[in-house]
Amino acid sequence: MSDDCNHRIKNNFCGTKDGVWDYDVKSDVVTHSHQWWTILQFHKNEISDSFTELSQLVHPEDIEIYRSDLSDFLLGKNDAYVSSCRFKCKNGNYKWILKRGVTASRSADGRPLRILGTFADVTQVKTVNHQLKIQEQQLLQVLSSLPEGLLAFSLTNQIQFYNQHLLDLFSIDLKHGERLSMMSFSESVGKKIEMSGQSGLFTAFSGDKKGILRLTDPARTIQWESHQVIDPELRNILFFRDISRETYIDKMKSEFLETVAHEMRTPLSSICGFVELLLSQKTSNINNKKFLGIIHSKSDELIKMLGEFLDVARIEAIAGMDFDPRTASLLSVVNRVIEEYSLSYTTNQIQIKLPHRTSFALLDSTKLAQALLNIVCNAHKYSLGTGQVLIDYVHRQGSIKNTVGAHEQECGNTVFSNEPEKRESTNWVGIRVSDAGIGMDTQQLVHIFERFYRATNTAQIPGTGLGMSLVKDIMLMHGGCCEVRSHIGKGTQVILWLPEVKAIACEQ
Repeated sequence: MSDDCNHRIKNNFCGTKDGVWDYDVKSDVVTHSHQWWTILQFHKNEISDSFTELSQLVHPEDIEIYRSDLSDFLLGKNDAYVSSCRFKCKNGNYKWILKRGVTASRSADGRPLRILGTFADVTQVKTVNHQLKIQEQQLLQVLSSLPEGLLAFSLTNQIQFYNQHLLDLFSIDLKHGERLSMMSFSESVGKKIEMSGQSGLFTAFSGDKKGILRLTDPARTIQWESHQVIDPELRNILFFRDISRETYIDKMKSEFLETVAHEMRTPLSSICGFVELLLSQKTSNINNKKFLGIIHSKSDELIKMLGEFLDVARIEAIAGMDFDPRTASLLSVVNRVIEEYSLSYTTNQIQIKLPHRTSFALLDSTKLAQALLNIVCNAHKYSLGTGQVLIDYVHRQGSIKNTVGAHEQECGNTVFSNEPEKRESTNWVGIRVSDAGIGMDTQQLVHIFERFYRATNTAQIPGTGLGMSLVKDIMLMHGGCCEVRSHIGKGTQVILWLPEVKAIACEQ
């Protein structure tokens, strides 16, 4: 290579921010620019200019790389010299230095005689990369140890990441070194899924979705959720969880409730019937009549409890298929409930304040009456039979949760059975039942819609803890919700919210 060319190369190197080095292969002398001494914190005469002797400053773990990088370049295995090693500074610490170089002159047989290049301190870059690598490994360990199957998709719907639990969940066997592909996953899983139970899995690669998969081999129930992520490489992450045990337990509970209710309701109904016959006969034995009255009362309570068990089982089994909504007035439902309530209890403690113009809603009168009867009975029961129970209407427009009147704010804490359906410009009408009974505190209120939950201060009051759960299910069918406001020692308000419809649409 000519001296003019060497001069141009050297000038180009000097124009960089990096340090410059010049290595004479024959003499084994390497010349560094001032950055070299600054990085290693040595004075120029404190370390040798010999490339070979400089190896004494190289970290023991990098010495082989340091020698082989130069050897490979001199033998022509690489077109450019690139080497990254740790060099010892004067204070004993090590710094990563990246060296790059090209051949400046060659011998007659083509061997490099002189190498020109640059060097730079890349310690910070190496440290950051090392930390990122550690964090990546830790993240992979966390994701791999998750009790859920994990599947991450790229923007082109290719599988970017999966964990071992996913393979175990779907019984997928991969050969050594083989990665799971979209095609192999679809084929493996597709063969095991019931056609009726795919629940949109293979359309879940965009947006947030969830569903249930029912596998046939082996028999499993898998719950999946798809979550869209904001990432330059990933589109969606899918989580899979085996809920076979939970599903089995729920099924067993439903079967148990249905069996117990059917097996016990018939004999108890017979007992109640015979007791009614005895009560209707004239007798002078006052005590016998008193005892028979107690038996009748307790039998009636048991039948009502078993009725609630049956209702829960029926709702789970039918799943709303018997829901028959029609446009009807709320007044007709209220009157029906008062009539049914009067058969068992006195109605002189119920105060009804309804406007002359009644409201209408799309409702199943039987089911809504069942929900309202539950609320009215609770109001009477938890008032210990001594307080007034008020039934009236309330109206709201737009969001139910965001519109709270001053009168309702005085009633203490609030919970909703569910998130009501989102409808634009919806007018809501509610049947409100208010009592001045024992009330509930915040801790009790948050559990009110859970099955079998009973507050500690109601242990002496008969009940199953299923009534409000039934109310929640019924209001879900109607696209509404149940709102409960309560204050310990002051009473409770319960509102059954329904989307209001125009009276003109009412079926005559």
